[in-house]
Amino acid sequence: MKLSFKKIISSAAILSAASLLFAVETGGLISNDTKLANTDESNSLKLTQKNGINLWFRTPLNEDGKSYFTGEGAFRTEYDDTVINSDQKFKLALDVNLFKLVLHKELDSGSIIFSAGRFFNNDLTGIIYAQNGDGAKLSATFSGVEISAFAAFTGLLNAKNVTILEEKDHKKDEVNLIDKEKNLYVLANKYAIGAVTFSLPHIFASQTISFEGFGALSLESTKFNRFYATAALNGPIVSPIFYSLSSTFGFASYDGGDTKTGNLTQGAILFYPNFKSMSLSLNGLYASGKQGSFDSFSGFTSGTAINSTKDAEYSSLLKTGLSATIKPLSNLVFLAGGDLVFDASEDIKYAGIQYLLGLNYQAVSDVSLGINFSQYIGKDDFAESIGKSKTQLKINAAIAF
Repeated sequence: MKLSFKKIISSAAILSAASLLFAVETGGLISNDTKLANTDESNSLKLTQKNGINLWFRTPLNEDGKSYFTGEGAFRTEYDDTVINSDQKFKLALDVNLFKLVLHKELDSGSIIFSAGRFFNNDLTGIIYAQNGDGAKLSATFSGVEISAFAAFTGLLNAKNVTILEEKDHKKDEVNLIDKEKNLYVLANKYAIGAVTFSLPHIFASQTISFEGFGALSLESTKFNRFYATAALNGPIVSPIFYSLSSTFGFASYDGGDTKTGNLTQGAILFYPNFKSMSLSLNGLYASGKQGSFDSFSGFTSGTAINSTKDAEYSSLLKTGLSATIKPLSNLVFLAGGDLVFDASEDIKYAGIQYLLGLNYQAVSDVSLGINFSQYIGKDDFAESIGKSKTQLKINAAIAF
């Protein structure tokens, strides 16, 4: 009996799909995060305990594995003793952290990568936007040029796992807080995100220059639209000394009001001596307040700039400091750092100092432990803008399987 050409093709496709299915990789992570810290209401240390389990899979779509499909789900429990209402101290959250298709195509002079689904992405600064989104990204590298375009929607994310900054005064998102406590999954505020990035790696003297345009368009009834233009430069000064520098102009409009302009500028000088994988860094960051023609800088994703009781955002502040890491053993890393903190709401004034000491220990390939101790010691005059003094101890442990 003769087989038709159509049946042969169908059989080959089924066998190919089956072979890829058997190549599926799976795994998981069990994590424990314990934090002791004081709050505004009390100088005594309060416990925040988080436990979670993540399950993931990855299946290749071609022989070299550069094209693939991957996903990850997470379930987390949290006990937060800083919450005053006893009925809201215990929380549950369920999420799909990752659900992504990646297609990779090699070219004679570079490559093209297309990603679609739910995945993490960040802007050029790593501060303004650093979170998951549902969307797509196209990246291309050819003839010494790197270009990428990114678009995403935030309205299907779990608001319990991502905090979008809202309103002109940097209040965190106003998603129904009661729903946040009661439900496993709460939809986040709706934004359309778009970004285009252009980089010229090693354009001169091993220097890399990059430019990015980024926008966040609100789809809610009350609009808080933000647009950003960033320029960045990094490379070696004299090996093993390197630097990085970026500056962002942000334009924010709240509820149809006037557009306000802010600035985020950061820089670092990094030194890598050839000793125990050591690194030393001198860092500086300015997020504008009301200085000259600038208003308070408005980011998008919530991020802690100062470890005070307010967990101050990247707005209306200046900080500068030193940090260092060293790896005395192959599975042990020590880290330390400190910053001088200045309030930049209007005039730039000294507000306090913060420091951190920590270690990360990789017991075996699948078991890790992290401990760090930090303090912010602030002046009472800036308790409203920066926050009060805070002492914090964190212990993180994870087991992969």
